[in-house]
Amino acid sequence: MDAVKPWLVVVVAVVVAAPARARAQSEPHAPPAPAADAASGSDDDSSAGEGSGTTLVDTAAFEQRLAQAEQLLRNSQPIVTLGGYVDLGYFVPRGNNGAGYVEDFGHQLFPAYGNFGWVFLGDILAPAVNSRGEVADLGDAPGVDRYDSINSRGAPGFIANEINLTLRSALTPTALVTASLNFTPRTGNGFNLGDVFDADIAQIEWLPTDSQRTSIFVGKTDSVLGIEYRDRKSDKRFGITPSLMARYTTGTALGVKIRSKFGSTDWLVFAAALTNGSNTVEMWHFYDEIDSNAGKTASGRLSVRLPLPFWLELGASGSYGAQDRATDTAHPMWFVGGDMLAHIGGHVDLKAEFLKGSADGEASQGVYGLRLHGGGYLEVDAMLTSSFGLIGRGEYRDALVWLGAERAYLTKGWRATGGVRWVATTRAVFKAEYLRNGQYGRIPNIADDVFTTSLVVGF
Repeated sequence: MDAVKPWLVVVVAVVVAAPARARAQSEPHAPPAPAADAASGSDDDSSAGEGSGTTLVDTAAFEQRLAQAEQLLRNSQPIVTLGGYVDLGYFVPRGNNGAGYVEDFGHQLFPAYGNFGWVFLGDILAPAVNSRGEVADLGDAPGVDRYDSINSRGAPGFIANEINLTLRSALTPTALVTASLNFTPRTGNGFNLGDVFDADIAQIEWLPTDSQRTSIFVGKTDSVLGIEYRDRKSDKRFGITPSLMARYTTGTALGVKIRSKFGSTDWLVFAAALTNGSNTVEMWHFYDEIDSNAGKTASGRLSVRLPLPFWLELGASGSYGAQDRATDTAHPMWFVGGDMLAHIGGHVDLKAEFLKGSADGEASQGVYGLRLHGGGYLEVDAMLTSSFGLIGRGEYRDALVWLGAERAYLTKGWRATGGVRWVATTRAVFKAEYLRNGQYGRIPNIADDVFTTSLVVGF
């Protein structure tokens, strides 16, 4: 009885017992007891009878009803399932102290950007080492104070990438609550612990229709942009590192979302969301979990599955809303793109995505601007056997990120990723990748390649 409040059990027991008492009162009275029984003092009016047989019978029945009530309460309580994983790795950055950019000193390479105080070339998030998109090192850029979560300074090392705990509970047959927490052990500084955590998902999903083909989500939910958000977590991702476009589409946001499937085979799927901010990742310049302005971001995706000999899904998505981190709604921030996902022969997945976007920024408020002229990737995931697979991905990103006249980041980069996947058991997967980062368009080559590994064990 420790897990159930005693007063609640008594209340339920009384409720359970009430129908039995009602039935007893509605039934005919039992015939009077024989004289011998009356002489023995077992009648209802005798104190002996009240102090012996009658009380013992009632107590036993009451205890039985208490046990039944406790069982009813236990069965009515929602069952919470706990899952998650541990992601451990080892990475080796190459050159440039693990950072993915260099400074254009004196604007010698790009004099056209001479109106900026500092100009940096390359991609800050290119040398990723894990599924979170964390990089080996953020470098020593002047004029900023950044939280460098790994800060390897170019050294190789072991890392506990992430510890994830996911809790799910069915509130009703048509309502599910989900919470996902990520813990990241990192190096402390100045007598402070370096370990941090983030609330990744906190949502309630309601299926209001009998067909359960429509879901309404409330809380901090997954994105509806593109397809990469589906396997953004390391226990779902075929490989290790996210694409160069993932920073714009895979972040979770606070708000409401709806998703509906149509057709006998769910060949048409529509999803839409209204959130505080965009679905950029939290570590990037553009993210606003608790909104700074009254404007909200609307996003949506429409996809079709074509009736071909293999499974093919084509989708288009986009978002539009007030600039993240700005305190007004004067400038919009938008993204638009297309995607493709194919399952071929049951053992090969072909994925592709393209994205464009823009945000003007507001220098007076310290809000960055963005011109994503274009970016995308093509990825092939192939399981050669039941336990051994290969991944190959080619991608590019052409973007300008700036803050007023203070600083600018010019990126014209490409990346080729190759890796292996070994499924040791149903709960343990080992992965290894090599990221070859390169530049084009007069940007000098930056030595920021990465070799990284990941062992993901679920529970």
